[in-house]
Amino acid sequence: MKIRVLHESDASLYQELRLQGLQTDAYAFGSTYEREASFSMETMMERVKLSKDKFVLGAFEASGKLAGIVTFVREVGTKTAHKGNVFGMYVSSDMRGKGIGRQLMQG
Repeated sequence: MKIRVLHESDASLYQELRLQGLQTDAYAFGSTYEREASFSMETMMERVKLSKDKFVLGAFEASGKLAGIVTFVREVGTKTAHKGNVFGMYVSSDMRGKGIGRQLMQG
């Protein structure tokens, strides 16, 4: 398993995995399948775009398939910029129980 920061070129893989999660584990997300299925590729590219305050990590199988994702967003306040929040943690159901979530959190 290879863990790396996602880039805009990974947007379609990211969208595919998000939509899978929204169908199989809808309760775990604050969004809906219907809402995100309507997102343009430009929207998805913006979601995975690296910035100084945000990044998305992906767990890739040797085949290149994206098996897991997690998003980190840094707090913006002067006194809280050393902190961040984790959002959208998801590992595909067929890859669970293999420590992928742990690997994503360890980066």
